[in-house]
Amino acid sequence: MKVLLTNFVFTEFFKIQPKKVDDTNERKMEVDDRFDFESVDENWDGGTEDPLDTIGPSSFKRGTKWRDDDESGPPSIAGEKNISSPFRRGLRSSSSLTRVSAIIRRSLRLPSRTSFPSFDPEPMDNLVDEEGGPRFTEWTDLRLLTYPAYPGRLEEIRENRRLGRTVKVKQIVRKANWPARHEVRKELWRELCKDKSYDASITVFNDEMSAQILNEARTRSPSFLSHEGAVVNNFSLTEDGTVRLIRMLAMIEQLRPDISCAPIMYPLCALFMHYMDDQDAYACAQYLSRRGQERDPPVHLLMSQTQWDAAPHVLLQLIKKHKPNAYALLKKKCGTSDDEVLVEAMVEWKQWLFQYLPLSHIVRIVDCFLVEGHKFLLRAAIANVYMWSKVNKSKAGPAEGRTEAERIAAVKHELSQCAAQCQVSTETFIEMAVLIKNLKSATIARLQTTFEKKVRESTNRDKGRKQSSNVYCFTAPFESSILGSSIATKIMSRFPSRLQLMTPELLFKLSQDGASFTHLWSKVDEADQTLLIIRSARGEVFGAYCSSSWAERNDRRERTKSKYFGTGESFVFKITGRDDCQKVEIFGWVGNNNNEPGDHVPQMFMTAGDRLIVIGSGDGDAIRISEELTQGISSRCSTFNSPPLVDDRGFDINEMEVFGVTSGT
Repeated sequence: MKVLLTNFVFTEFFKIQPKKVDDTNERKMEVDDRFDFESVDENWDGGTEDPLDTIGPSSFKRGTKWRDDDESGPPSIAGEKNISSPFRRGLRSSSSLTRVSAIIRRSLRLPSRTSFPSFDPEPMDNLVDEEGGPRFTEWTDLRLLTYPAYPGRLEEIRENRRLGRTVKVKQIVRKANWPARHEVRKELWRELCKDKSYDASITVFNDEMSAQILNEARTRSPSFLSHEGAVVNNFSLTEDGTVRLIRMLAMIEQLRPDISCAPIMYPLCALFMHYMDDQDAYACAQYLSRRGQERDPPVHLLMSQTQWDAAPHVLLQLIKKHKPNAYALLKKKCGTSDDEVLVEAMVEWKQWLFQYLPLSHIVRIVDCFLVEGHKFLLRAAIANVYMWSKVNKSKAGPAEGRTEAERIAAVKHELSQCAAQCQVSTETFIEMAVLIKNLKSATIARLQTTFEKKVRESTNRDKGRKQSSNVYCFTAPFESSILGSSIATKIMSRFPSRLQLMTPELLFKLSQDGASFTHLWSKVDEADQTLLIIRSARGEVFGAYCSSSWAERNDRRERTKSKYFGTGESFVFKITGRDDCQKVEIFGWVGNNNNEPGDHVPQMFMTAGDRLIVIGSGDGDAIRISEELTQGISSRCSTFNSPPLVDDRGFDINEMEVFGVTSGT
């Protein structure tokens, strides 16, 4: 009786369906029961048109009903998100995740996730809960768990690598979908990186580390981290782990002078140290750099500034070829069809993959990257742009009244937020990357060579267009009620490297502690260095990094020589631009770029009294605060060669925060 009733309902349901549906809200997709993931390969050819635009009405199978976006469009991405801790994020909306994931899976002609065994093993906010086995290493909060539904297949990988079956290893790793805490991860990456030089790398590391400890060598920051665009995200390593990481990177730079630019080396090595000892992390990093020297695929690491400058151009051309609808939306929102302009929206593609995506997605990208090399990073970046296009396709074109630069900045912000608030599962994201059809290594190599040549020919022009400040720091940004996390990171990146190992700590907040100089000095006098941030009543935001303790104002012996104190590490700054495309302008000491003797360069960094603060002087004060922390003046300052930091020189203080800045040693 149940069978007859089911058949009747099924038959009557299809009788009322229209034979043809033009409205995109009613388009459906037939799910193929015989879909075989083993047969999916990078050379699968399904045509060049966007599948979403070619899907027509079809019968249902398994009772699955696919629908496209409604008129209101997909859920919009909220404002900028603080992603200082990649282990703890709010739970994604299950309905929006399912909806966006379903749209993307349908557009890629993937079967329903309910049509084969699958589960979402670990919400992002549970990655560091106290349940589970021991920590992977002493430098992480990630705890090992056993997942019976996800076999490790480590022996299978080991055997296929031994036999040189790279394609089989690639298929296994693509399909495996190991969670971030899967027990296999204690050995997986080491196994994927092992070659004939692996053990020798460990020996070199141990010998070099022993020599450093014996000689009590001071840890220094590797210079290749200072390049513009370097991703410095340690995924919440412990403080000791971060120090060890920097020491290891400095060792790599010392032993591998051929690596002139490695913007993803820091996050890769940080991830390695979550799952293995530092000696194995070093050996894995050396494996990647050795593969970076090879011209035959797979090349793992690009190792020069020219190569990395060419990479966004390569990415844009691949999007243009393989995701034409996403490319069309990019042109529409940027308001231009000039690729030389559009490529600016791609320059942060490394940050999408190693800073903004959830940790569960990043570790799966690294799984595939260790097998397939740089090519898979491009696949993942294309997948993020494709996901962005699906989320934003129903939105309007370029905002009226914005300049071209502001439109580009807004798109860059959207792409970063699309990754930070990823609306699809790890499994779907990897499938999006894998099912980019006919993405050839030869094509990538040809494009890379072409654009490297163009970059070399236009080096001066490109340098003029890029921002001069290097954006990198070695810890999470501080939390401020005045500044967002991205601006906080940019300011922290200008701190001396020894002060980038600890997050600045809030010492004083005007709205909480009151407008009292006495209270201010009692809070900040013990700090060796401070960061001052001010928001005026007109909404202007500016501030200063002060490299000496404010307690020096009371040193009478020194103040008889000069009322000013501080060092050339100090700087002042102001924030410009709108909320979604803010920029920070930093004005450092003129002596850093001056060939004159130090005695002839203004050195009036900071001074103070019981009811007065002055930061930067000479022809005027950059910041001068008086009247019980309620009013101030900003003028042109010769010490920092800075213009007035506010429009009308005078300002009323709406909010002020003072952070203590300390070293990690």
